[in-house]
Amino acid sequence: MFKATEIQQPHSSLERNGFFALAGLLSCTALTFASTFKFGWVYDDVPQIPQNQNLLWSRLGFLLTHHLWASATGPGGRFYRPLLTLWFLINKSIFGLNPHGFHVTTVLAHVTAAGLAFFVARTLLKDTGAALFATAIFALHPLQAESASWISSVNDSLAAALCFASFLMYRKARGKQYRPSGWWMLAGAFFLLALLTKEVSIVLPGIILVDLWSDPVDDSQPGSSPRPPLLAAILTYVPVAVIWLLLRSWVLSRSTTSSSSVPSSGYLLSVPKIVLFNFYRMVLPIHLSPHYDFRLVESPASAQFLLPLVALAGVASLAILAARRNPRLLVAFAWIIMPMLPTLNLRWMNQDDFIHDRYLYMSILGAALLAGSGYAWLRKNWPRQQIVRPFAAAVVVVLAFASAIQSQYWANDLILFTRAVTMAPNNEWAQLNYGSALSSRGRYREAGPHFVRSYELKTGWMAADFAGFAYQQSGDLLEAERWFATALQLDPGLANAWFGLAQIRLTQHRPEEAVSYLKKSLEIAPAAPGYHYEMGTALEQWGQKPGAIEEYKKELQLHPDQATGRKAFEQLQRLGPIER
Repeated sequence: MFKATEIQQPHSSLERNGFFALAGLLSCTALTFASTFKFGWVYDDVPQIPQNQNLLWSRLGFLLTHHLWASATGPGGRFYRPLLTLWFLINKSIFGLNPHGFHVTTVLAHVTAAGLAFFVARTLLKDTGAALFATAIFALHPLQAESASWISSVNDSLAAALCFASFLMYRKARGKQYRPSGWWMLAGAFFLLALLTKEVSIVLPGIILVDLWSDPVDDSQPGSSPRPPLLAAILTYVPVAVIWLLLRSWVLSRSTTSSSSVPSSGYLLSVPKIVLFNFYRMVLPIHLSPHYDFRLVESPASAQFLLPLVALAGVASLAILAARRNPRLLVAFAWIIMPMLPTLNLRWMNQDDFIHDRYLYMSILGAALLAGSGYAWLRKNWPRQQIVRPFAAAVVVVLAFASAIQSQYWANDLILFTRAVTMAPNNEWAQLNYGSALSSRGRYREAGPHFVRSYELKTGWMAADFAGFAYQQSGDLLEAERWFATALQLDPGLANAWFGLAQIRLTQHRPEEAVSYLKKSLEIAPAAPGYHYEMGTALEQWGQKPGAIEEYKKELQLHPDQATGRKAFEQLQRLGPIER
């Protein structure tokens, strides 16, 4: 299919028409996601960009030698993606903290990846029309809406673009080039940049090996590379991968890593279910959500293990039969399967948060290549060839509308997580994030039950702590105290929970207990904003004015812009001499 489907056209006409068609397709892609230009910060955007105190050129060394979440409290060091942080820094230098500019470049990154996907498809399919259809599938598939609409997910587009560029350089190098070393160097350089953008790029050498195996180079032809392409590929990609692994290990070894407590049995038994669900969304991208209801498979006798396993066996059988007829289809299968493999390492995922649309960003290229191959075969072999193009155009239009609609859910946190709890009401992260979105808008009374529901679905300190805060802000102090106490039972090192209990005691005019709680919170977070001020308030309420003044002073030393603390300090000083 990949080789025998080339449709003969005058070369110059094909190139000219193909260029204009590609330009039009990429313009349509940009227009599909243009509504995102007016969106704001969503989800992880806030801690990674506007709240990231290290996102400065003066801190470039820090950014390049620390894990992705080193500037935020909480997340462990699992990801080393310095080029993503550098991308944010460049955007911040151009747009400041205006999210609209970031959204423009996020869409442009997706458009760039789509443009390079076209050249990959044309290289493999040998048919410009088929490559254009494949590119349209890749660019406008609704699963891509998450990466095209969410600033923090731009690394999917960037990593894919760099992988596609490396693949194209490899294809150049393996051809009949007089001096291929330059192409191999470019292939290795793009591969390294891709690895520094997102870890999934590590699968690219595997895809290249499949490409070499399914389409071997005839080394006997005049002008072919003096070094066998397989050896050249190994010498190019293996050293780069080793360098990256060593660098990543060094960076992550200096931070606290965290991983999901997924049992090995649950991991192995759940893989067929995850893969089948990924295939389902690729073929039928409906009811998409930022979170999905998904639970690990616990028993090999469970229908949730056996049925997906049987279904995957059927899919694999069909794939093997197709590959026997045309070995070049193996490259498309490799583009589908291999980028999924890193996402199946469930131990590195958040608990019960194993599936996201963005994880399939590169895999969509493989599905697009299959679609493009089928398009070319139909145009050549189907008796009613005249309806193939209109049908393909209709598919593209439907995908574009679906993607435009799907992107609207990323307008803000409230819309996004309203969608999440609607589609996945039994996902604890959906409930937690929806509660957080409500809290950020001051709707604490509505937020509390969602935090409680999150805790019921999966016991965790975060849901309990957030529930305590929501109930405290809504005035239900009894519930607030109960949930803060629950959070501290799970993790006694939660400064926020101790602080919340102290505030409740102050409201109840019990300053002695408040001071006790505040001492614990200050032991954990001595420089946290507001903590010394609250200690000063508690001491003042208790009648210990000298201690109160000292605490107000500490607050102002740590946070000079704390207007409330300055006012309290000055007011206490105006009361006159203080007895000691």
